[in-house]
Amino acid sequence: MVGHGVTEKMPTKEFHPLCLQPSLTTAKEMGALSTYPPRKEFNNFMRHHELLKYVSEFAAERDLLRHFQFNTEVMQVKRSDDYEKSGKWVVTVRNTQTAKVTTDVYDGVIIGVGHINRPKIPTYFGQNTFKGQIMHTHSLRGVQSFQNKTVIVVGMGCSGLDAAVETSTVAKQVYLSTRSGAHVINRVGPSGYPYDYTLLRFYLMALLYIFPATFVSWIFETFYLDQLFNHKLYPVKPKHHILQKDPVLNDHISSKILSGYTWKFPFLEEGIIVQEEGKINLYKCMFPPHLPHASLLVIGFLLPFGPGFPPGELQCRWAAQVLAGNCKLPSQEVMFKDIKQRYETNLKRYAPCDKMSLRVDMVPYCNDIASQFGVKPNLLKILLTDPMLFFKLVFGPFLSYQFRLQGPYAWDGARDAIMTAEKRMLYPLTKGKSDGIDENIYINFIKRIVRFIFLW
Repeated sequence: MVGHGVTEKMPTKEFHPLCLQPSLTTAKEMGALSTYPPRKEFNNFMRHHELLKYVSEFAAERDLLRHFQFNTEVMQVKRSDDYEKSGKWVVTVRNTQTAKVTTDVYDGVIIGVGHINRPKIPTYFGQNTFKGQIMHTHSLRGVQSFQNKTVIVVGMGCSGLDAAVETSTVAKQVYLSTRSGAHVINRVGPSGYPYDYTLLRFYLMALLYIFPATFVSWIFETFYLDQLFNHKLYPVKPKHHILQKDPVLNDHISSKILSGYTWKFPFLEEGIIVQEEGKINLYKCMFPPHLPHASLLVIGFLLPFGPGFPPGELQCRWAAQVLAGNCKLPSQEVMFKDIKQRYETNLKRYAPCDKMSLRVDMVPYCNDIASQFGVKPNLLKILLTDPMLFFKLVFGPFLSYQFRLQGPYAWDGARDAIMTAEKRMLYPLTKGKSDGIDENIYINFIKRIVRFIFLW
């Protein structure tokens, strides 16, 4: 598997940028590994040291680290001489400590460098006359160098907002420049619950199949988003609806008002991942459809509306089944048709973007990938045999544990993990004293809407 070792070629002095925001923007239960519920003591939006502990403990318990090869830069991935018959790949790597270069032949290759592996730096007329410092957020290692300076942050993505908020603590003045604006979501939702724990639910996402996306967006913006952050009060309200472009997550922008990334696989043989007329040809955002063998695929190369961990894990599980020969891909005709349909559907819904082919809604995408290898829950069967679990799956938060209820590598603890998720979510808020919280948050939410209408 080709992972983040390739990032050594990126224009920075270190491998990883400074993570300015001290905690994640995805609630712990929403981004959990499907067989490893996070500790109840962890914050709902885990701090970075908690996430490190979480994945480190998982890796140690599963004895995973022995399968990793660190300090390795991937130089080249190309088809073997007998590829048409064998489907094998030749991979050349360099040890970053000894500079030794080695080449081996592999049955399969998984590329996992993501779609934001290259900083995207804009240029403008007269830029060379600017006497100050110009840098990308990828290279930002601290904010003390901006003490008492005037700063302009170009771009209103999550990294841009993080940079604006953090530099504002030391800078004389910070300006935020945005071409199209953005919808801003606070991580804390109704009644203090995590926003994604409240919103990402099967029945709510099903509204997109019943009503037009613009109408669903209007409902969400009017009765949820603007009650927390009235975008009309700040010059950031975009022309597009919230379901047409990724919102940004930040808890401080309402009081503290060069980012952007692109993608590239410099190690990969030309003609493997093809982009034509703005469309990236990857079946289910994973498989190059024109290759005769399903022995090379891409993981995490998508823009989900929701947490990225669950769809990424499902991609890995499906990839393992395909590489093991347990699942077959459809014909090239079917795959190209699926790619075209996704692209055209996205064109109608989303604002213009060079990654239009990679946009997915997390809930239906996870269900789609899960159905490819038999781990999508059978809701009708569950309704008849376990109504309480059915209620949690349909009306509760969309959790990764559900994809361990059946199919390959099912987990006996999946049901219990689903039924006890709320306790783990409430624990850091109440320190275990949550017995008095008995009012359904949706009843509370409806009360807020009615109160708003009549008090307006």
